[in-house]
Amino acid sequence: MKIHVPVVRLAKLLRTPGGTPVADAIKRVGVGLESLRAECLDELRVTLDQAELCAARANGEYDAVVADELYAIASAAIGVPTACGLAPIDTALISLADLTDYLRTRTTWDANAVAVHLRAFRLLLHTEAGKDANGTKAILEGLRRVSQRYAKPEATRAAAG
Repeated sequence: MKIHVPVVRLAKLLRTPGGTPVADAIKRVGVGLESLRAECLDELRVTLDQAELCAARANGEYDAVVADELYAIASAAIGVPTACGLAPIDTALISLADLTDYLRTRTTWDANAVAVHLRAFRLLLHTEAGKDANGTKAILEGLRRVSQRYAKPEATRAAAG
């Protein structure tokens, strides 16, 4: 009697080296993402327009519906810019979402802080996330400081003046 063990083709394929080299795969991914850049920029422009219209509805006063909507607009777009090679815009969106969350927690509104974030978003979008690394870094640091003012407890903020 003879025992026949069938050759499992899948196991053989898994052991066989092949496929696209990692370096080539990364280049292909980069080309693919670059082809999405224009679409990504268009989507971010729409997001910015929605955020500006939403913020304008606040009329300088706290409105829970407006604050919730602005938070939703900013947070929904987080991740899209980084996927398209525009990480600084992602950082600006995160800062805007943080600021909006802090304002919602305190049930207060700071139209200037929101406007600074939206203008920075527009500037970064216009320059496609800033070819000037130092300028972009300064903008993002400024946004972080603005949003962090509201992250501090109320008593600390009053003392810092």
